[in-house]
Amino acid sequence: MADFAPNFTARYKLRYSSLNLVHTMQWRIARGSGATGLSNMILKVAAFLNNVVSLRFTDWTALSATYAAEDSDIFLPAGIGAISAGVAVIPLFPLSESIVSTGFVGRSLLGQKARVFVYGMQTSPILAEATTDNFRLTNAEQAAIAAAVGTLNSSSPSVVGSDNAVVTWYPYANVKFNDYWLRRIRS
Repeated sequence: MADFAPNFTARYKLRYSSLNLVHTMQWRIARGSGATGLSNMILKVAAFLNNVVSLRFTDWTALSATYAAEDSDIFLPAGIGAISAGVAVIPLFPLSESIVSTGFVGRSLLGQKARVFVYGMQTSPILAEATTDNFRLTNAEQAAIAAAVGTLNSSSPSVVGSDNAVVTWYPYANVKFNDYWLRRIRS
């Protein structure tokens, strides 16, 4: 498979904080969608995050957003959608829970992998009340995950991969203690 330049598609980045850590998530928008694609992606990202409002901790806060058009590496300020406050109670051990990533994964129609990670969610096997202990929350196990994946797969605009092809998201989210953040906590 061919590699694509990181700026092959338009990108929307949302910077947020939870449990005293700052993170960024990036969303790819199809080439040629322009301002309409950006406006719709802002709404889609907000809808996706609102689907998991029951899992997001109460301190989860959107800080800023930026946008870069296709073939550009210049990110300019962009809007933030109406993201509801999280309702999950901050855990007793916020340091360990702060490094739990919830990864939504998919694959584009041309075969490129896609993923987006969300931190600051009550998804560790200890807190999520999962029916299995395999570090994966399926649509059947968690209604909020099912709703989020549904939004990713259905609403406009489609999230695209680095190859500019539409991504189909899998019916689950992977949960993992992030190694980078774990090393930072230990040092």
